[in-house]
Amino acid sequence: MTAQDYTFEKVWEVTEGLPTNADSRQGICVDGTYYINVKTNNAETGVTPYVVAVDENGVQTTDFEGGLNCGITCDEAGNLVISLATFPGSWACDGETPLIRVINPTTGETKEYAIPEDAAVLGRSDMLGMAQGDLMNEGKLFMVGQSADASNSGVVILSIVDGEVDVDNSYEATVDVAVTPSTATVINNIDGERAFYVTRNAAPVILTPDGDNFAGQAIALPNKGASCGAQIFQFDGKDIAVYPTLPNYQDGLAVAEVGAEEPLFTVEPTGKTAYAQCNWVNAEVVGNDAYIYQYMPGLFVACYKMSAPSTAVSNVNATKTATGVKYVNLAGHVSNVPFEGVNMVVTNYSDGTQSTTKVVK
Repeated sequence: MTAQDYTFEKVWEVTEGLPTNADSRQGICVDGTYYINVKTNNAETGVTPYVVAVDENGVQTTDFEGGLNCGITCDEAGNLVISLATFPGSWACDGETPLIRVINPTTGETKEYAIPEDAAVLGRSDMLGMAQGDLMNEGKLFMVGQSADASNSGVVILSIVDGEVDVDNSYEATVDVAVTPSTATVINNIDGERAFYVTRNAAPVILTPDGDNFAGQAIALPNKGASCGAQIFQFDGKDIAVYPTLPNYQDGLAVAEVGAEEPLFTVEPTGKTAYAQCNWVNAEVVGNDAYIYQYMPGLFVACYKMSAPSTAVSNVNATKTATGVKYVNLAGHVSNVPFEGVNMVVTNYSDGTQSTTKVVK
């Protein structure tokens, strides 16, 4: 499909009532709501870290306890994931002190996890990337920090199995291409297997599992700026990237197919400058629509909708039938029935094609 086949429009924008930018540097969208961690901790007033929710109706304070650091993200099951590391210090992993909080935003259920000492993240890391699976039960969170000499080039995997930290499978994995960790580096899940390494001061990298480690492929995105945020998501059978554009640290964004020379859509910058080099852009796919959320700390949260023609999906389905279905869990095991937790559903069709989707049992 081409850019002419898609539509793109702004759905809503909120500018009033947002928390101050210094205390709320990251946010994430989950099921149509944008969540922001407010890391303030004022003993004199009794205000502790908290989470706000933003939608088309404005800003609402939730009952969720936030974290002392900036980081907030989500997993594939829609749980919020919050950093409890003390800002702006290091992770200081001791294997006992909880540093990650997971919250189900629907039920309010909360779990906290300590990062094993053997999987300690080097140095300071203010942001979190999107996780694989369901961190309440079975999933993986990828983390990276900056060491004192900025030499760390590994990715720390925090593995959760049966609702507990899997110490044996939580470790620092290596990457076969140069990566540049910083306080603004995140590793976002793409499709339950691949991940996307993004930092403001180097080329983004797609990470593909290679045994216990990762093979990396640096990519170029047309007119990409140096702000923190970017995500690759799957839409209409393609890898689509949403990312901040030039000028650096302003409020422009673009949507492009990975590998394309020109974006599908561009939102021109208005001159609003990001605080702490943050211009967060994330996407959620619902049917034939991709809802793209943009957060400029202290300035605005905006929601855009990119749509593909529904006829494209119905025509494809009309010309082929499913001939077999297999379920693959995060460990790579294959079954004819779903596993507990996250499954990759691989469907074979009569015309020889194959599709892959995710489900959580």
